[in-house]
This record gives sequence, structure tokens and C-alpha cells, in this order.
Amino acid sequence: MPQVYIVGDDGQTVAMERIQCKNEDAELQQLLENNHNLLPGDQINPEDPRRWLLVRREMPVEDPGSGDSRWSVDLLFADQSGTPTFVECKRFLDTRSRREVVAQMLEYAANGHYYWTSDLLRRYASESAEKHGMDIEEAVRSVTADETESVDDYLESMVNNLREGQVRLVFFLEEAPHELRSIVDFLNKQMERSEVLIIEAKQYRIDGVRVVVPSLFGYTEEARRVKRTITLTQGNRKTWTESAFLDDARRRLDGKNFNAVETLIRFLKSHSSESKLGKGTRAGSMSFSLPRFGSKSVISVFSDGLLTLPFGGLSGDPSVERFRDELAEVALNQLGLNVPEDYRQRYPSTEVAEWGPKVQTLTELIGRLVHQHSAAPADDPSDGPCS
Repeated sequence: MPQVYIVGDDGQTVAMERIQCKNEDAELQQLLENNHNLLPGDQINPEDPRRWLLVRREMPVEDPGSGDSRWSVDLLFADQSGTPTFVECKRFLDTRSRREVVAQMLEYAANGHYYWTSDLLRRYASESAEKHGMDIEEAVRSVTADETESVDDYLESMVNNLREGQVRLVFFLEEAPHELRSIVDFLNKQMERSEVLIIEAKQYRIDGVRVVVPSLFGYTEEARRVKRTITLTQGNRKTWTESAFLDDARRRLDGKNFNAVETLIRFLKSHSSESKLGKGTRAGSMSFSLPRFGSKSVISVFSDGLLTLPFGGLSGDPSVERFRDELAEVALNQLGLNVPEDYRQRYPSTEVAEWGPKVQTLTELIGRLVHQHSAAPADDPSDGPCS
């Protein structure tokens, strides 16, 4: 078993103590429930790292014969594509982490679609989001990022993927036994629509600090080639145009609120470098980016009047982050919109009833910010808050 070392300032190494999990609930399930990034999305898909929405811990799976809750999945996640991701946690010393747990996972994947409706998934995902201080709209937006689709469309994609068998099965262990590795390797080469993965979450301790090192096993390049031969369905999608978006907004909203949406859309089109239309089936959406920020969306508007500020996606570049912080200040202090304290990781949304009456002020302040950031050099540290 490889040893892990800490290298001190003096160049000397200190070995970290390897921890063996004793409490599966606290040391694996609860750990993953509170730290979704321990599912290494960048290792699963390096070109488009996976992001995770927690649907529920201990997700019940009904027996299709009786309708009774016969099983439960340790954790059910979904990624930004709406791919259901079943996660089963097992300690290395638990001998069930071999053939029995594989059979369990296949039963979950085969039977989940019988009773998991979009309404049920919404209820469970809403409960999970609330535990982390978010509502379901924001939780989904934090996963889909620039993908402008409604919560209903996203959940419908999950249901369609379940029915088509387009799922991901993950064994989350501190260490995987050889027998389980062999089974997973074999299944991954045979299954075209589903992924079967092992994530080893080796754990260490030094000076009272616990360290977790997640690593992916089971997704070889040969397995990736097998998956590429199938074109995966993403559920029904609608091709929107700007006129169709406005027609849908006019149908949904009263006169004042529709005028607010139309005013904001026209303004954003005249000040953005790119506008992107969503493909949702239940509501239209448009997202807008600025010339200096590439394809990063800075604001999204839905045909039901919802306004989303994607702060969580505006990072990685100093000029982008300055704009994000100034936009948050404007939204909170000058418009009175809801901006959470940890907004840098959030995607807050506001109903048109709240922002619509302030649309003129909103456009003026955004216009000032856009002008300021268009005129300043990309790395000018003097960019200050908008006054």
C-alpha cells in the first residue's frame, strides 16, 4: 500500500497515518453528502468535469412487484446533463463490497424508474437543497451553470435518462478489493449506455487533520470508446427563437411584468457580445455574456420572468471576479435583491414581481458596470465598485 508523506520547509518528510473507516455512515456517507466534490468530476470527464446535484441520501427504491420500499440507495446524485448517479458506500473491511453490492446496484438501476417521477425527484432534491441553504432553482442552476434550462426540464431529463438506462453507478470506498475492480472493469466494457465506476477515497491523518484523496478507477480509454458509440438521448428539447421567447413571456405574464422582461432583454442584447437561447420544453430562457468575459454568462432571463445572476460561474479571472463582486453589490445595495453572503458560489434567482418594478434602475446600473469594465484594461487593479 503506497505511503503518503508531507514535505516540511526543511525538506524533511513526515509519513501520514493511514485511516481505516470504522463508521460507514459518518466517514463515508455523511462525508460525501456534505462534500459532493469528493466525486472527482474532472477525472470522470476531463473535457467537461461533472458537477453534482444531491437528490437524496438514502433514496428509497420500490419493488415493482409490490410497490413497497424494498431497497435504498446510499446517495442519489445527478450531473449537469441530468444523468442519475447512484452511489453506494462501503468500508474495505465490509466483505459485502464485492459481488453482493454489485447485484444491489444493478437492482437499483433497473427498478428506480418505475416510481421515480419528476415530482418525487423535485421534492427530494428540494429537501436536500434546503439543508444546504438553497432552494431547488438555485441548486439546479449551480450544477447546470450556463445551461439555461428550467428545473422542470432538468428533472424531466433525469426521468428520461432513467428510463433509457443512461445512468452512472459509483462504488465509493476507502479501498476497492481486487474482485470488485475486475467486475467493474468487465461491466464497463460491456455496457454502452451506463457507466460503472469505483472511487477510492483513501483517508489519512496528521496533526489532527484528516485528509481524503479521491481517485477514479474503472473508466479506461477502452471503456470510453464503448460509450462514444452510442448517442445518448437528452429528453425532448425545444428550439427557441427570440420571438418565440417573447411570445411565451407575453402569454405567461401580465402587461407590466412582460414589459419589464422585454425591456431587459432588449437592453441586454444591445450591450452583450453573445446571447444564448435555452432548449427547455417548459419555459424559454436567454443568457447573456459580455465582450471581455468570453462565453461566461453574466445574467439569465426566463420567459416566466425569473432572473438569475450566475455568480458561481464568474470566477477564474480577476476582471471577471471584480465584475461579479460589483454586480453583487449593485444587486444588494442599490436594487435590494436577494444576494446571499456566500454569493461567490451561488446562482440566486429573483421573480419578476420583485425586479420588474426596478427594471429601469437595473438597466442603468448594469449599463454603467458594462461601460466601466469595457473601458478598463483587463488587469487594471484600479477597477473599483460602481457608485
